[in-house]
Amino acid sequence: MATARRRLVLLPCLLSLLLVAAVSGDDAVAAAPSAYEMLEGFGFPRGILPEGVTGYRYRPSDGAFEVYFGGDCEFEVDGGYRLTYRRTISGNVEGGSIRNLGGVSVRMFLFNWGIDRVVMADAGHLMFYVGPLSQAFPADNFEESPECRCRHGGGNGIADGGSGGGVGFGVAAM
Repeated sequence: MATARRRLVLLPCLLSLLLVAAVSGDDAVAAAPSAYEMLEGFGFPRGILPEGVTGYRYRPSDGAFEVYFGGDCEFEVDGGYRLTYRRTISGNVEGGSIRNLGGVSVRMFLFNWGIDRVVMADAGHLMFYVGPLSQAFPADNFEESPECRCRHGGGNGIADGGSGGGVGFGVAAM
């Protein structure tokens, strides 16, 4: 009889603990930073990543990331450059530096060139590298994330989606 009472007393305690754990787990998931917040945490303005991120992965051990969009997208930036983001972009990020960037290209001289590195040169400038070439842009050009024209079906067309501001690409969680 005493054992049965003890079980009845323990059952509500166990259920309360499970409920608290479930609520805490939901809070932990809800508190996960967005890809834009992750960028800011590494010292970059959020506007180097266009709107439309559907998810990301980030691996802290080596800074590897992947950022996912609903499809390829593109937009124009100051200077007449057209940037294209593939459905998935990837690279490695650490304070103020993104290297091994894949999936982001810029249209120059009638060709698309892959942007392979971005460095926060100082508080006021971002350096974008295409092989041995580089171009500096004022960081305040990237305060807001640009809207892009999404290219659906692997680039079989361009849907209207607005025009964008700064240059872009992004960070993620693995």
